Amino acid sequence: MAAAIQTLTARLEAITTEMAQLTAQNQKLAADVQTLNVQNSQLVSDVQTLKTTSFDGSVYTRWGRTTCPQNGSELIYAGFSGGNAYNKNGAADYICLSGDPLWGVYDDSAQAYALKIYGTEYEFSSQFSDGGARFFGQNLHDHDAPCAVCRSSRPTTVMIPGRNQCYPGWTMEYAGYLVSGLDIHAAPTNYACLDANSEWEVGDGESKDGKLMYLVEAACGSLRCPPYVENREITCVVCSK
Repeated sequence: MAAAIQTLTARLEAITTEMAQLTAQNQKLAADVQTLNVQNSQLVSDVQTLKTTSFDGSVYTRWGRTTCPQNGSELIYAGFSGGNAYNKNGAADYICLSGDPLWGVYDDSAQAYALKIYGTEYEFSSQFSDGGARFFGQNLHDHDAPCAVCRSSRPTTVMIPGRNQCYPGWTMEYAGYLVSGLDIHAAPTNYACLDANSEWEVGDGESKDGKLMYLVEAACGSLRCPPYVENREITCVVCSK
């Protein structure tokens, strides 16, 4: 009899110990569930924030202008179109230099192996006797090209060569004509979209060359015609969305 009671007592103690362990595990699981609920609430809040957040937008250069369009875009800075001289090897890009430079360490003596950066001139009279007036509404030849760096409130911008209108659903920043340097010049060149309403600095019509801009025409062959047309000037448009 005493042995049976001792056995039952041992079993009861074992069950009591197991119940205590299960209770502790249950309490830990409840705490884990509470933590997961808090994390889930935070994730839901973060998703809602992302849905309602306005992202920072996108940046583009408006070649030939000193202002940005009034369509939700703002001016970061206006300045001078620049680049490598047309008759020298070196960099290819057009670059928009700030109109109010600041200097770091400098040495004003000429360095034999320094790449120079020059201003950019419209060079249209060699192509058209009116200096490009038929495209831009005024004779731009030998005038210096300004530029403006703009920030659109929309997160994506793209330059589309071959169109002067955006595709549906996109907002036009500006439209114009594709320009580049000439293939007979030593300097490499890229393409840029020059605003159809380009401006210049007053009184800057003296020919000093530097980086040059020429209109770009279609050349049929590997470029399919139609839709393109031999020798026709290529339009361009900068769009945002």
